[in-house]
Amino acid sequence: MHQVFMKRALELAKKGLGFTSPNPCVGAVIVKGGEVVAEGYHKKAGDEHAEIKAMKELMKKTGLVTVDFDPVLFENASLYVTLEPCAHNGKTPSCAKAVAAAGFKKVYVGMKDPFKKVNGRGIAYMKKNGIDVEILKVGTELAREIRELNQPFIKWATTGLPYLVMKAGMSLDGKIATSKGESKWITGERSRKDARRERSFCDAVMVGVGTVIADDPELAPHGNFRKKDLLRVVIDPKLRCPLNKNIFRDENVVVFHSKIAAKKNIEKFKKAGIRLKSFGNGGISVKSSLKYLVKMGVQSVFVEGGSGVHGSLLDSFLRDEKLIDKVLFYQAPKIIGGEKSLSVVGGEGVSKLKSAKSLENVKYEVLDDDLKISGVFNSY
Repeated sequence: MHQVFMKRALELAKKGLGFTSPNPCVGAVIVKGGEVVAEGYHKKAGDEHAEIKAMKELMKKTGLVTVDFDPVLFENASLYVTLEPCAHNGKTPSCAKAVAAAGFKKVYVGMKDPFKKVNGRGIAYMKKNGIDVEILKVGTELAREIRELNQPFIKWATTGLPYLVMKAGMSLDGKIATSKGESKWITGERSRKDARRERSFCDAVMVGVGTVIADDPELAPHGNFRKKDLLRVVIDPKLRCPLNKNIFRDENVVVFHSKIAAKKNIEKFKKAGIRLKSFGNGGISVKSSLKYLVKMGVQSVFVEGGSGVHGSLLDSFLRDEKLIDKVLFYQAPKIIGGEKSLSVVGGEGVSKLKSAKSLENVKYEVLDDDLKISGVFNSY
């Protein structure tokens, strides 16, 4: 039964996917007499945490309108929560203190919170206040699913870098455009819709200037995420991109350039009110750009950048394996051919097959005539 209740908490946590950053997705259920009596999940950053949501729901069901949690109501109840309750005051008060004050005697935790301000402190506080805390065994299938849900948060908390997803739509022979530059559309509508949904889970989307000029993409969040502030990032070393492109439709955009950009171009972008960040001479360092995005509050980056950006990413990844975490390719059953047709990943690549990096946890999904292939390089 403990597995059943924790699985339900995980289902609730998934409802917050794409909305909670920079916080993790968390779900909680309260059980009394072997039955779920209240539920809650973290909906968005700044909102009440899952444990508090569930506790208030139980109070509401029993007609209590007091500000404080009534220990009589919770003393015979167990709390199941996918992530360790926080032990510090941030935008919301400490959940561990609230759980202890409510009088819970048993708390089941899906995983320890790796964030340095928590990282076991919530568990320690609850134990100190007489609560029997049981943590889900690491390595079990359910524990793996809980960690998988919050990979961006865990990577950020443990490495200081954002979780990076490399996405592309291509032909069967790995082309993303013809020799004349035509790229719309290689994959089908269902694949493109799925890719937009995957993009919407992230905090930022990154493309190269070539993609902006050729395709003029909106790079907007879609569906239930359409009101989300998805940061648009353009890699444009020379600042040669025209300012009438869709990507510059509002202020939620940043352009990365180098010192080779002409002063007149820099002034043009600044005059238009577009946020710029220079990364010195020559090329733009992948790791430096990702660290800068973390400073902007970004925990996950969706890269759909074209051959050049993907090549730069891969070459950097070959030197530092923490830079690319997930690959998401949509492949259409079309053959384009042509030596001058753009391949999905440019750059230098590997010189020997033994140096090629293999994905793990590879999944395949058929989307009408297309094939969606996903896998990870890193698990946190």
